Amino acid sequence: MKETQAIEDFDGVRILLVEDNPDHAFVALTVARQVLGESIELVHAQNAEEAVDLIGQFTDEDRPDLFLVDLRLPDNGGFSVLSAVRSNSACAGVPVMVITSSLYDRDIAECYELGASAVLCKPLSRGKFREELARVGLVRNVSKAVYLTISH
Repeated sequence: MKETQAIEDFDGVRILLVEDNPDHAFVALTVARQVLGESIELVHAQNAEEAVDLIGQFTDEDRPDLFLVDLRLPDNGGFSVLSAVRSNSACAGVPVMVITSSLYDRDIAECYELGASAVLCKPLSRGKFREELARVGLVRNVSKAVYLTISH
């Protein structure tokens, strides 16, 4: 994974959330703030087309530190977002966590084949999210993780 650079004085975690359901977006933002604190910058794309356009514009200087992508966007959009991240040289090494209610082995396998760092089930669990962030190197300590599921 490439070293992530912050723009100017921002030293938190920059996240691109791709989620079409406002309730699920709220839960993801809430969990991210609980785990990472208030020093996050969240960019929210509401559909795959918007996300792919944003991804195409990212550079080494302004790319997110993490992508959170809903797999079940219309027209298999989650897969296209994942492909776009991995084909952008500035974003290729950035962790992508897919959030899904799909438990189909085929979907999960395809996510990993396309380069997902993790596949997390909805509703997003604070404990599992923290564990995966630690695994990919975005947080250090998981020993005090509280396992709480936030549902909508």
